[in-house]
Amino acid sequence: MKTRILLGFSVALAFAIGWLNISYAQQKLYIDGSGGAVQAAYEEVFFSSFEKETGIKIVYTATPNTTRWPKAEQMVKTGNVDWDIIEADYEWIIIGQDKGLFEPVDYSVVGTKDLEKSGLHKYGMAKGFFSMVLAYNTKTYPNSKPHPQSWKDFWDVKKFPGPRALRNNPRDNIEFSLLADGVPMEKLYPLDVDRAFKSLDKIKAHITVWWDSGAQPAQLLTNAEIVMASAWNGRIFPLTQQGAPVAIEWNQGSINSTYWSVLKNCKNKSNAMKFLKYFNEDPKRQARYCEKVTYPGLNKKMYDYVDPKMVEHINLSPQNAKMQFSYNADWWVKNLDKTTERWNAWMLK
Repeated sequence: MKTRILLGFSVALAFAIGWLNISYAQQKLYIDGSGGAVQAAYEEVFFSSFEKETGIKIVYTATPNTTRWPKAEQMVKTGNVDWDIIEADYEWIIIGQDKGLFEPVDYSVVGTKDLEKSGLHKYGMAKGFFSMVLAYNTKTYPNSKPHPQSWKDFWDVKKFPGPRALRNNPRDNIEFSLLADGVPMEKLYPLDVDRAFKSLDKIKAHITVWWDSGAQPAQLLTNAEIVMASAWNGRIFPLTQQGAPVAIEWNQGSINSTYWSVLKNCKNKSNAMKFLKYFNEDPKRQARYCEKVTYPGLNKKMYDYVDPKMVEHINLSPQNAKMQFSYNADWWVKNLDKTTERWNAWMLK
């Protein structure tokens, strides 16, 4: 009798432990993004409080943009999906939906109240609006000296000598090369790729670093290893607040957005939808995040809570937005593969 009771107790205990392990495993959420200052802001503003309120632990990894997409695609194809949410460019969403790589956003859970509708997609939600800008070292170009104010200046190595850095990607660089060659911002699209590569030929020898991680140009500028670079504004702003010798030139910046997307057949789909809701629903949280990295989010009421002193640092503020152009993701969706192939061949020359 005792043996049967002990056996029964052991089975019940094993079942309970197994159930707890399953329950614990379900209370996780795996997110992959770009890291850096943005990751620090996520953790402070969203991740820690989300875990406290929901019991769901976020496991965040940082993968360079150039490898995140192929990794995510491979995960879905093989059925070994380790990430639940990824940071995705708009082009990835359009391409990925045709390949069946994403789960639809469950807007019945996530909600859309007070959210900017232009950032809502069936397979993703814009997590922030950013700009690729011209950034420069302020020791090289202090207030007493002219600093580069356009991509034409970036290309002008006689007037503004010194090592430079550009992203190892045709996106934005095609636009910047055309602006450097005299094409007005309002006439950029459709992009003249042949003209762009002729312009890129003129600057290639002066690019000492072709970066693939947003942390690279920020660090290189801070250390004065380069004098100017293309960079995401949210990577540069935190450094300016820390006293680093870096600054942003908003003129001819490229305004873009990046999305949260949920991978097909991920392990924690329900938790992913809960996070998307949490990320967007509170305008005060969105305002705090924006103040840290200057990437405004989807919640339109966010601006009611942003410190007025921050307006000059936000890419979508009127005085900054009017100096920039809107990145045309639709053009890139249609031309990404062939332009990237040409870019890779050009890099090998």
